[in-house]
Amino acid sequence: DDSDLIVRNAVRGRLIARGEEAVEQIERYWLPEAPVNKKESYLDFLEDVKTDIALDKLEKLLESPQPLLGSGLFLVTKATDPSAEEIIYNSTLESLTEELNLEISGEKTPVESVKIFNYIFFRRFRFHHTDTQLQSEESALVDRVLLSRAGNPVSITLIYFLLARASGLPVYPLCFTGGFVPVYLDNEGKILFYLNIFKQGSIFLEDTLVQFFEDIGMQYNPESLKVEQERALVAIYAELLAFIYRNNGNSKIYERMERITEILGGIKYL
Repeated sequence: DDSDLIVRNAVRGRLIARGEEAVEQIERYWLPEAPVNKKESYLDFLEDVKTDIALDKLEKLLESPQPLLGSGLFLVTKATDPSAEEIIYNSTLESLTEELNLEISGEKTPVESVKIFNYIFFRRFRFHHTDTQLQSEESALVDRVLLSRAGNPVSITLIYFLLARASGLPVYPLCFTGGFVPVYLDNEGKILFYLNIFKQGSIFLEDTLVQFFEDIGMQYNPESLKVEQERALVAIYAELLAFIYRNNGNSKIYERMERITEILGGIKYL
């Protein structure tokens, strides 16, 4: 409660260093006894601390050449919504992955594996598109979409990548200015085929991709396309949330997402 900014920053730094458990102890044992007229400002302060803890973890995670996609997406979610529960997120992800792994084995061809994955993802799990105008946080935050199975086109695609990678399928984003397309790679890193998430993960080849670029008024230039790794998907997620919260007038979370974009190298994919 000190008005001295140096003192407040010092307290904030100590809490960030001690981690979320220390914040939870304060919320559980001290906050209920705090003066009523101070609780809102304390809650705001603790929310900022939780956000900084998530961002600190994200920066450490990104020190790895290829950070884990599931962890990266969760930490961006946590920076957006400090109430997000990692235990619920991980248990939901683990349950879905276990069911997929029961059906997909190394003995199947890439096409067979993808067809099985698509059937389970879209038919059995019933993941589906909603909010095509990208306006709702409920259809954007991956922890909520994992539970509801309803998400906007970008969040559903991110979860498609997340579950595919967790199931051992080499599905990666082929990025270009203004967007990306999921692709399936062979053992040498070459593209075997492309996937259309809007059509329940249907497989298509390069000639259809050329037609797609023509349909959206862009020239197809293979040299401008690049297969990216999981780090790019975390950046795309931050971009999605920045877009939604900027349009919703929430400058606080928009600025957090811009900060994450900078942590990830400042590259924009969408």
